[in-house]
Amino acid sequence: MTDAREHLAAQQEQLLAALLGQAQDPPGFDHDQLRVQQRALLNKRRRVVEKLRPDLADDLGDDFRPLFDTYATDHPRHPDQRARDDAAAFARWLKRHHRRSWWKR
Repeated sequence: MTDAREHLAAQQEQLLAALLGQAQDPPGFDHDQLRVQQRALLNKRRRVVEKLRPDLADDLGDDFRPLFDTYATDHPRHPDQRARDDAAAFARWLKRHHRRSWWKR
């Protein structure tokens, strides 16, 4: 790989890490625009988990969004992690951190 490609790849990794909330904003990017994109990615991730595990969303009701957002902030998705794995990890996190009667099913 050429130096220019390596540099570009490093910049892309830094941008992705910032969008996932794992790193500082890279130089040259607008902070507010990065937050908009960060929220959009979080919203998409939450919608996917909600579609894969509607039981969780139904059982948690209005608590689904804030609980998922807390989980997602502390547990960013890895590039090799499938959406179903993410949904299962969220369910395990809920069981460990927030007791609800539906976990006894």
